[in-house]
Amino acid sequence: MSLSACEKFPVPAEQEEQKQTEDEGQQDENENTQFMTMNITAGGKAITATLADNMAAKALADKLQSGPVTVEMKANGFEHYGPLGFSLERQDEKISAVSGDIMLYNGDNICIFYGSNSWAYTPLGKVDGKSAEELKAFFGTGTVSVTFSTE
Repeated sequence: MSLSACEKFPVPAEQEEQKQTEDEGQQDENENTQFMTMNITAGGKAITATLADNMAAKALADKLQSGPVTVEMKANGFEHYGPLGFSLERQDEKISAVSGDIMLYNGDNICIFYGSNSWAYTPLGKVDGKSAEELKAFFGTGTVSVTFSTE
């Protein structure tokens, strides 16, 4: 169904100002979340990731605004994973994670993939511009202390 009008009706000034303020607020909100990046540091090396546009990733970004979070992450052949120390709201879906994906598992574990796995995860983001081999080298083969932060 489509509606059209031939005549434009004037909008009261206060409604126009309110609409403009709402539009600017929405634009600011989009700018803040659309390209939110996270720093990932391990063994004196750093990489970046772009956070997903969902509630869990936004909650993680909010938490990181209060300060960095350090996680002891273990290797299991296709990912490094570890407990965040706090929970985030889950929006799990059956996903085939691939290299570079950052996922929330069980609401309180973070996983960074350099291989692939299918499971129920909540996407948190994606590592920027690193191959599977580069990610494997970044994390190493054992347990590593990883710090997540924002600027």
